[in-house]
Amino acid sequence: MKAVIISNYALIREGLNSILSKYNNMKVRLSAETLKDAIISIKENEIDIILIDMHEDNAVELNLIKEMKENGLKSKFIILDFNNNKNIFIKAIKCGVEGYIIGKSNEIEILHIIDQIYRGKKYYDACFIDSMVNENPLKTEAISQLTTREKEILCEIGKGMNNHKISEKFYISEHTVKKHINHIFDKLNIKDRTQAALYANECGIISKSAC
Repeated sequence: MKAVIISNYALIREGLNSILSKYNNMKVRLSAETLKDAIISIKENEIDIILIDMHEDNAVELNLIKEMKENGLKSKFIILDFNNNKNIFIKAIKCGVEGYIIGKSNEIEILHIIDQIYRGKKYYDACFIDSMVNENPLKTEAISQLTTREKEILCEIGKGMNNHKISEKFYISEHTVKKHINHIFDKLNIKDRTQAALYANECGIISKSAC
């Protein structure tokens, strides 16, 4: 497993590098201050995991993450948030990051989360999921109202895929994708893609074989 660490704080870069370097199956290819500084190395080395220390001062990095994903980058992104910033969490979900860890996590938890994400799963810290679900209760049993295609599209939304990518995957028009998404929103009584992504993760649909 090849990893890159991004943080504009040397102490965080060095700390994460020390943790990851203890494990033989994990190689840190680069530590950099910004994602932009690491782009070339990420592409040349086919990086598996990119860990980014995210806060208000560098939240613009999320735009670059979204752009890289839309351009087909296969690397998986994990946000490290030491400030428990819900706004950044919401933006990160919209950009399709695979993991979101807050600062209270210990070494064993971090390594377990990285391993799970490397294996194709997603992880968003429960404190944010629980908070947002409590603010906007999601009735996960409503999933039974969705058609097979709607479930497939909901799964892709949960992965952070945009309408264009969804249309390409299922060989349907973007207009048809939009119609399916509107039906999903109506049936589940949700308002936007962020809630849809949360719903997909909360009900476990992403872990099912159909996805």
